[in-house]
Amino acid sequence: MKRIILILTAMMGCVILNSSFTAIPNTIHKTTKTKFATVNVTATNSTSDGVYVRLENNTSGGAYVFFIQPNSPSGTVIGQIPENGDIYTVKLTSTGGAHDMWVYWEHQTHVTGLSVSGMAIGCSSCARINIFN
Repeated sequence: MKRIILILTAMMGCVILNSSFTAIPNTIHKTTKTKFATVNVTATNSTSDGVYVRLENNTSGGAYVFFIQPNSPSGTVIGQIPENGDIYTVKLTSTGGAHDMWVYWEHQTHVTGLSVSGMAIGCSSCARINIFN
């Protein structure tokens, strides 16, 4: 009986020693990126000319550049921007002739380019561009 108690005591001692010297696993650091909601920039281009789009963010200073393919159907997604109230300067440039160009509420007829400042287009109903005629 003494022998069994001695063996069990020795085994418990080993277990206690092993548990006290067990390496603590490295802490896993997770980097969490904040994901901002985005808005699709949509366009319609019923002409045979492509149109370059430059959206300059007046708030942060960044810029987005997109291209509207000729004969793009209504609602074609040309890119994405953050969904926010930042103010943009929108510049459209035709690769060919003059056309009617619309951005949100601004429009001009028979022009090869359009530049509009002060537009808050970071909403799905705002970020729409139409090129026709």
